[in-house]
Amino acid sequence: MAQGDLNVANQSGAAFRSDLNNQLLALGTLMSGAAEPSTTYAYMRWVDTTNNIIKGRNSTNNGWIPLRRTDGTLISTSLELLDSDGSNYVGFQAPATVSGDVKWTLPSGDGSSGQSLVTDGSTVLSWESRSRIVSGPVRTTTSGTTVDFTSIPSWVKRITVTLAGVSASAASPLVLRLGDTGGIEITNYSGATSLVGPSPTIASYSHTTVSGFSLLGTAPSAGSLDFHGSIILTLLDSSTNTWACQGCLGRTDVIQVSHIAGSKSLSATLDRVQIATFNGTDTFDGGKASIVYEG
Repeated sequence: MAQGDLNVANQSGAAFRSDLNNQLLALGTLMSGAAEPSTTYAYMRWVDTTNNIIKGRNSTNNGWIPLRRTDGTLISTSLELLDSDGSNYVGFQAPATVSGDVKWTLPSGDGSSGQSLVTDGSTVLSWESRSRIVSGPVRTTTSGTTVDFTSIPSWVKRITVTLAGVSASAASPLVLRLGDTGGIEITNYSGATSLVGPSPTIASYSHTTVSGFSLLGTAPSAGSLDFHGSIILTLLDSSTNTWACQGCLGRTDVIQVSHIAGSKSLSATLDRVQIATFNGTDTFDGGKASIVYEG
C-alpha cells in the first residue's frame, strides 16, 4: 500500500528513483490507505482500507463516490441502467438510512404472466401469483337491450356484477350471460332463480328457459320493477372453463328478493359478461351496473 502526489520533482538520481517507484506503487495500489490521499485529482481512485471500499473522486474534485467493496461487491446509493444511447436511465435507489445491510437474492428465471416478485421474509425473492382486485367500468342501464363488459383478463378467477335500480321498459326477464372470444353464449346454463317475498315463492325460472342466468325469477312490469344487489361468478374448473353463479337481488317497491344459483361451461376462456333483456326487444330504462374482477 502506498500513496503519493503523482508528481515526480526534480531531484538527485537515487531520490528520483525512490520517488518514481513510490508514485508507481501508489498508482498500482489505487492510493490505498486508511486515510484519503493528501493530494487529490478529479476521477482518481482510492482504496479506503479503513472501510474496505474502493472510492472514486468526483468530477469537481471535492468529494468521494463509493464504487465497490474490496471483495468486488458493487456498492452505490443507486443502481442506474442506461438506455441504448446513454441519454437516459432507469434505476433503483436505496433509502436515506438503513439499520443494517440488506441483500436480496433474485429468482433464477422469469415468472409467469401476471405474477409478482415477493419475499420469503429472509431476503429471498420469488415469483408468486397474488390476488388482484380491479374495478371495471360503471355502465348506465337506461337504454339498449344489452349492457356489455368486455376485455376481462384471462387471469380472472372471480367476478362480481353489481346492479343498482336496473329495470326494463316492458315485461322481459333480465339475464346475465357469459362469453369468450367467440362471443356471448346463450345455451347450456344450469340452475334456477326464485323470486320470494313475505308469501311463499312467487315465481321461479330455470336458467335454460331464458338462455342465461335469470336475474329476477319473473318478468318485470314496465318501469315498475327495479333491482339492486350483486351476482358473483367464480371459476370452478379452468380446464373446462366452468363458472359457478350465485347472487341476491332485492326490489325497492315491495318486499321481494331474487335468489340466483347456477353454472355454465364456456368453449374458451371467459373474457366478457353481458346483462340483457331476454327477448332482445325490450330496452333498459333505469339504473346502473358495474363489475369488479379478481384473480
